[in-house]
Amino acid sequence: MERVTDKCLAVVAVDVELRPEEIPKNIFKKLYEKCLKVKWTNLFVLVALHLTAIVGYIYNLNHDVKLNTVWFVVLIGLFSGLGMSVGAHRLWAHRSFKARLPLRIFLVLCQTMTMNGSAFSYARDHRTHHKYSDTDADPKNPSRGLFYSHVGWWMLKKSQNVKDHGNKLDFEDLRKDWMLRMQHRFYSPLFILFGLILPTIIPYYGWNENILTSFYLCGVIRTVVVLHHLFTVNSIAHFFGHRPYDFRIRPTENRLVIYLSLGEGNHNYHHTFPYDYSSSEKKAWEFFNPSTLFIDLNRMLGLAYDCKKASRAVIEGTIKRKGIPAHFDPPMNLFLRIISGTFDWVIGLLMAMWPIYPIVLFKYLTGQAIIVM
Repeated sequence: MERVTDKCLAVVAVDVELRPEEIPKNIFKKLYEKCLKVKWTNLFVLVALHLTAIVGYIYNLNHDVKLNTVWFVVLIGLFSGLGMSVGAHRLWAHRSFKARLPLRIFLVLCQTMTMNGSAFSYARDHRTHHKYSDTDADPKNPSRGLFYSHVGWWMLKKSQNVKDHGNKLDFEDLRKDWMLRMQHRFYSPLFILFGLILPTIIPYYGWNENILTSFYLCGVIRTVVVLHHLFTVNSIAHFFGHRPYDFRIRPTENRLVIYLSLGEGNHNYHHTFPYDYSSSEKKAWEFFNPSTLFIDLNRMLGLAYDCKKASRAVIEGTIKRKGIPAHFDPPMNLFLRIISGTFDWVIGLLMAMWPIYPIVLFKYLTGQAIIVM
């Protein structure tokens, strides 16, 4: 009986070995299926953009940059970041405040400059991200790894599971907004105009900047830097940091991300109280949060209103139930709050401008003029 069994096993083994041609077919089939999941247009654009940014960075290391161009790229970098954090995120994704027409136009134009997709598509995906955070239905699922949550999701098509769960949510308010519809429909040409062409020709015609310096610095490098600063919210702020408001969820409080994303790194707070327009329990002046400061300034001008805020009682109750009370320091007096806030703003501004420092250092070490008037 044992001999018969051994012979049968031997026949099966031989039978498997006699058909090796099936193995390469399976490999090619899997490779083909993976290729079908890739957003090839997005992948090509990302690769081309980053290669151009590297070339541009090297170019600017060895060519003069005028002072007006430095101020200009910092300004439009700030505006494009605010277009995402204040416009696409806090206004349209979460409806945490309301904005009058001039502010909405400004925010949608600034958001167009980021190359992060239309405000409609961002708000749609972000609502899905909050509803199914850190699950297979999350379009930026951090459980798939740091790279995927940072930029990998941008290179791959959404799974059917993500689409099915996203279709369960209500996006009617986004569809009814004529401004979002127009921007979504013409996003690519609008980005080329507002994200590349205008940032290039304004310094060129405005103060006679070199056309390549203007294109590389104000168009390409600014786009790449702003994109990665914003992407850290999806990646770093879901992996590293503290979870004082709700230790059961993955999003964290990460100081580096706060500095890079204009105040969006209070991510544990934000996922606990997503309706809060400030994305933080602190005032804008006592904690680096340019996005909240921008909304507060517009509220003073009457352009922003109905700003939603989590009450002190709700915050404290949430911390007691599912947070970490020991994480929080005792309340400080007003003087110490001012000192702490000033220090945090100085550090935040210095951190946010880190791409400029290597250029300045290289020019200094090579004896070049750092900035040309």
